[in-house]
Amino acid sequence: MNLSVVSPEGTIYNDSVNQVSLPTEKGEITILPHHIALFTKMTEGIISIQKGIKEQIIATVGGFVEIKNNSITILSDHAVKAENIQVAQAQDAKKRAEDRMKRRDSEIDFIMAEKQLQKAIMELKVADKIKRRQ
Repeated sequence: MNLSVVSPEGTIYNDSVNQVSLPTEKGEITILPHHIALFTKMTEGIISIQKGIKEQIIATVGGFVEIKNNSITILSDHAVKAENIQVAQAQDAKKRAEDRMKRRDSEIDFIMAEKQLQKAIMELKVADKIKRRQ
């Protein structure tokens, strides 16, 4: 089956896979070949991709997944491959977002800072998980 992961930054992943596990509002689901058609909202978490014996991890902060005709399309608010996470940058982004949230200049600024904080925390969680595996 084919998997495509797309975010505002561009295409993050596009290849054939054996299975995909991802977070949804109802819990984590695993998609295997010939899965029934499905369209659902994703939550923040980890997308785990199995291709042969290799596992690819992608950090995600929400979005939608559509499964049909043995094809999976993920449209994510933010997605980054685990190996592309820059821990120092994520830590800096987390600190900046926390500072912006404390200032509360405006409601829109607070919401944007909250999203940036969510993104940085997810990247740090994934980086920590990968580090513990090695």
